[in-house]
Amino acid sequence: MPVPDRYRAAFSQSTLQTIESHAARFRVTDALFFRGAYTADVTENERRTFRPLLIAGADRFTLTRCGCQAAMKPADLCRHLAILVSHIAGDDGRLTSETFEQSVWRAIAFASFSEGRAIEESGPDDPREQLLRRYALTHQEQELLARGSGSPRLQFESSPWYRWAKAMFVRGEQAVLEQHGDAFHLRCNGHLLPVPASAVEQVINGAPELVARSGFEIAPLSLTPSLRIDITPTRALKFTPVLLGTLASSPAEQAASPPPVRERDAPCSAAETAAVRSNLPQFGKYFLIGNRFASLAPAPPMFVEKGPGGQAALFEVRSGAGLPYERESVVAEEEVYAFIERHRGELARMPESLAPEAVRNARPVRLDGEVVFDFAAAHKDLLEVAITFEHDVSATDIARARREGIRALVRGNLWIDVTDAQFTWLDDATLGPQGHVLVTKLELLRIRGSLRGKAVFRGDPSCERVFRLFDEIQTDTDAPSPASLGLDLYAYQQTGYQWLWLLQQNGFGGLLCDDMGLGKTHQAMALMAAMKGQKTLVVCPTSLIDHWKDKLARYLPDGNVTLTTYGLVRSRFEQFRGRSFDLLVLDEMQTIKNADTATHHALRGIEKRIAVGLTGTPIENHEGELKALLDFVVPGYLPKHVDDRATLQRLVRPFVLRRTKAQVLTELPPKIVDKRFCELTDEQRALYRRVLESRAKPLRAQLRAGAIVSYVHIFAALNYLKQICNHPASAGGGFGADVTSGKWEAFTELLDECLTSGLKVVVFSQYLAMLDLIEKHLEIRDVGYASIRGGTRERGAEIARFRDDSECRVFTASLRAGGLGIDLTSASVVIHYDRWWNQAREDQATDRVHRLGQNKGVQVIKLITRNTIEEKIDALIASKAALATDLIRPDDPSLVKQFTRDELDDLLAE
Repeated sequence: MPVPDRYRAAFSQSTLQTIESHAARFRVTDALFFRGAYTADVTENERRTFRPLLIAGADRFTLTRCGCQAAMKPADLCRHLAILVSHIAGDDGRLTSETFEQSVWRAIAFASFSEGRAIEESGPDDPREQLLRRYALTHQEQELLARGSGSPRLQFESSPWYRWAKAMFVRGEQAVLEQHGDAFHLRCNGHLLPVPASAVEQVINGAPELVARSGFEIAPLSLTPSLRIDITPTRALKFTPVLLGTLASSPAEQAASPPPVRERDAPCSAAETAAVRSNLPQFGKYFLIGNRFASLAPAPPMFVEKGPGGQAALFEVRSGAGLPYERESVVAEEEVYAFIERHRGELARMPESLAPEAVRNARPVRLDGEVVFDFAAAHKDLLEVAITFEHDVSATDIARARREGIRALVRGNLWIDVTDAQFTWLDDATLGPQGHVLVTKLELLRIRGSLRGKAVFRGDPSCERVFRLFDEIQTDTDAPSPASLGLDLYAYQQTGYQWLWLLQQNGFGGLLCDDMGLGKTHQAMALMAAMKGQKTLVVCPTSLIDHWKDKLARYLPDGNVTLTTYGLVRSRFEQFRGRSFDLLVLDEMQTIKNADTATHHALRGIEKRIAVGLTGTPIENHEGELKALLDFVVPGYLPKHVDDRATLQRLVRPFVLRRTKAQVLTELPPKIVDKRFCELTDEQRALYRRVLESRAKPLRAQLRAGAIVSYVHIFAALNYLKQICNHPASAGGGFGADVTSGKWEAFTELLDECLTSGLKVVVFSQYLAMLDLIEKHLEIRDVGYASIRGGTRERGAEIARFRDDSECRVFTASLRAGGLGIDLTSASVVIHYDRWWNQAREDQATDRVHRLGQNKGVQVIKLITRNTIEEKIDALIASKAALATDLIRPDDPSLVKQFTRDELDDLLAE
């Protein structure tokens, strides 16, 4: 055997030629190795014997010795060392120790040693072994051995198992692998030696001829990993790892039926079986099937979860890896419905042997289709109804499933998510005989509002009227005629009155939310008149008390009606304690939109049969206000939590009537809304920037730092900036009227144009100081005007003067005091001098002019100062004005006052 190439440089060419051409002159005996250290007896020409010693590194010798010479040159080692190297080198160029380290014997010995198995001593060590150890072991390793410690490898090399392995390796023992249950043994020279499970894979890889000689087959890549799906008793999905392949039991059968090439999702054939992975003995990468050692073919991941969280959130494995093939996984019942929806395609491709029909062809069903309500005859105040969804699923089926904690109701291959929010009402439902549900009229409407599917009526006709309350506007044509009650109502007003009458006949209250100016008061009075002799309490804002007195005196002079204000109910509640009313009418009901106020609580304490709310703005800021109002007029109707806006829209439909002017007043003259932009004067701009620097900049810094900032301070700064835009004199601080304003100049020019054209003008502002400046200007110009503010006592006289006096050309009003309950149809121009945070409030004020009785086109002008907070407020109003429209069809736009930090930061910026 020639010297391996990596070591040939250590010898001269003459030495290499000598050993290669005269190999027969040398005889090698008693070879010995330890790690990279080697020695042997080398006899030359059957005469003298030498004992060379070397330590081989990866590509050179780190130590060489031989008795033939006292010293040798590094590139001219002796021929005895060359013979030793050629003797210990194999056909593959590896040295004996390197081959031993990868041998079956070494693997078995090390595994047995690691497991603490005992073996008989094989006699004392060859003295040369100790010499080799002394050279091969480091000084530190020798010290560790002396103390009885060291690495597992070092301890193994000092054990009888190591000496046994070397002896078996050197002798090249012929062994046979035998299976005893799930364990393996080596039979060698009549002895049976257990093979540790951890060493079996190395036996398979390192001694394939031994495996074949023992009657076993090695079949790499012959198994495909997959998953078997089972539905557990708790309706979870359990994924059990299985292996797909041809499971023959003998070499002959294996030869006749080689492992098929198959797709992972292809069905298993008759000769193919899915074996549960955990049931098969496994040795490293090999599984024992019959007498075949089979390994896995690559397989793509199954049921990969996409998106944030993904697989890691569901199964606690690496995101994107799919379900594990190595261990069982479970998708809990609460996740099953969504899991099936996400993986329907992959589940459909599963073979029948691995997934039940209910999973493979699973159809997640949301029950959004037709819902049949089949009524039996009514029992006093209760309705008995059988409710059946599509696929013949009954409400009682779902109710029982929910009460038993079932989340997914499985019917064949249908999976019904019974946790769907539309079924929440069933948790408290009373289940009657024969699978029927017993409900009150109010509960019936709540059910219809909760369900998404189209409702179909069947059964007892006496129940249909209540059922139809949920459909398009239902009225009671049997209601007393308005004319017989002394009221002349328009057709749409008569519809509203008949709707209110139908509600009260069934014991329900409601919200009449028509546009301002459509006569909500008249519709309510028609209901009050129709409820002859029954006690009515009307509550309104103080600003409307005269308006109601006038209407009641005109239309219900003898009615059993008590009129009061919200403030009096709150402060003099004792006057109402113990009194009972058949009807409670709340005008401008948005006054009690906050359910936590003392006024709201006081009104709840008044005993009444039904309550009717009148408001043109059921939502000013957020939908919680609508909930508060509806909870008052129909207590106990709305669920505690309605997160879905579409569901809330369905729920409010029977109890909220909303008509716009565009719908019902087709003859009303047009309204043109115009925005007029103006610029800051130099003096205004300097003042505006000083305020931004001194007041707005510190607030922005706090907002950006995440600090809690008082909204009082923020709105104070914003209001000051708005007043500077109006007119520096209105902001205080010592500015006189001689200081001008870009907006003021635009306003006076616009006012002159209107007066010259003979038009009457209504001017709204939210700041009293600004109204003072406007009225002083009118007095200087000798222009007649009327005015309403919060402190105005003779509101009716001011309104009448503006209406009847041709010389009274201008009406000034604060937005709060003049925006409700008055008629200013003699005007044809509305000027909003400054913008309110809530567009609905502005629209209410505009509707004092553009309302029933107006016979002229109305021009609405909104003044906005460019590059200031006013322009930003206008943009916010435009972006946030559609909240109410989504809930009440249709509705005035409204503005959300709950700004985000980013929005506040922008408002305070330059």
